[in-house]
Amino acid sequence: MSGLPSAPPAFDASADSRADLGPDVATAVGLFLLEGVFLFVVFAKWFLSGVSFDPAEDPEPDRLGGYLVVTGAVGLFAVLAGVAAGRMRAVVTLWTQVLMAILIVVAVLGGLEYEEREDRRSQPTPAPAWTGPAGCRSGGDSHECASTGG
Repeated sequence: MSGLPSAPPAFDASADSRADLGPDVATAVGLFLLEGVFLFVVFAKWFLSGVSFDPAEDPEPDRLGGYLVVTGAVGLFAVLAGVAAGRMRAVVTLWTQVLMAILIVVAVLGGLEYEEREDRRSQPTPAPAWTGPAGCRSGGDSHECASTGG
């Protein structure tokens, strides 16, 4: 034992896992709300593009393509914010950004499916194929006969 006085151990914040939780939670909530409000504005703008108060007018909403690109950009921002949060060991922010990125991927895929369904519905139906009896239609030679595919 040395005769020198010893100081008590210094406070080690790294041992307390909740030491930086306040700023982490605040950042997570702030980013999640910011992205959510931005996405709400984007889809509200799309929805309102198909609304008219004129009873004689029957407007259709804009195509979703541009809105989905903006939504994908917000998703990219969420991924980048999640990577930054992971490097800073901000676990709450990381998980909320992963959740936001997953929600955005689902929204974009759903939007693409909606657009494809709307495109299929707006295409004209094809003309019916020949369903008459097999045989020659015009009485000509064999290359005009339905049974031979002509």
